[in-house]
Amino acid sequence: MMPSNLFCLQVAAAFEGRRRLILRIGISAMLALPFILVAMPAGVQAAGLIMVILFTSFFGAATSHAQLRHDLRLGRLTLLPTSRAVVWLDLVLASMVARIVPASIVLTCFVFINGQGMSPSESISLIGWLCGSLGLLVLLGMGTAKLARNNAEVHLFGVLACAILACVSKVTPLPAKLRCVESTTFLNPIAQLLRAIKRVSAESVPVSNYEFIISLFVIGAIAVMVFWRSVSGWELAGHERDERSRGPA
Repeated sequence: MMPSNLFCLQVAAAFEGRRRLILRIGISAMLALPFILVAMPAGVQAAGLIMVILFTSFFGAATSHAQLRHDLRLGRLTLLPTSRAVVWLDLVLASMVARIVPASIVLTCFVFINGQGMSPSESISLIGWLCGSLGLLVLLGMGTAKLARNNAEVHLFGVLACAILACVSKVTPLPAKLRCVESTTFLNPIAQLLRAIKRVSAESVPVSNYEFIISLFVIGAIAVMVFWRSVSGWELAGHERDERSRGPA
């Protein structure tokens, strides 16, 4: 296994086999279907979709990382002749790619059925906050799996973390005395994603310059990192094949 191509190996493992791909997309789609097809207030639809993305992405990342630790593969990966920062970057990016595919399909169906027409800036805002939210959820899920001692603790800590995230992201309404926890929503990508989804079907609030610039930056940064980790290692692989074909000097 080539350490510099760990990202590609993890992505290939995440989508290995037609059955796994159908299950990965089908679970998210079935959970989100009522919020896409049933007529309900825009706020309820957006909150439901956020909870679907939150649970599937958070628990997906947490359980996958817990399995990686349980199988002792994580320990072997840290022994590869490359920096641990690159190993963790590959694991995070690969998990994000695995989560973004079903989430993108769910949101695309929602926009197609319930959308009132989206401008380019609204589309960029939605994609950018989705990427930012998934990045946050993957990091939190992997962190929870690292702290938990067993699978039961992963699920217990995961439920608590998801409930806290829903409260601080304005997904669930809070009493007036507790709304102080919502004061940092402008820095919370999940809260911004909730607003972007509401804008699709109801709100006509234009995208602010802050939202557009941050979304564009997030999309560009993730695209650059994914491209870099996708092509890393192929040149080295070609060099190793050339060396083997030449044989001993």
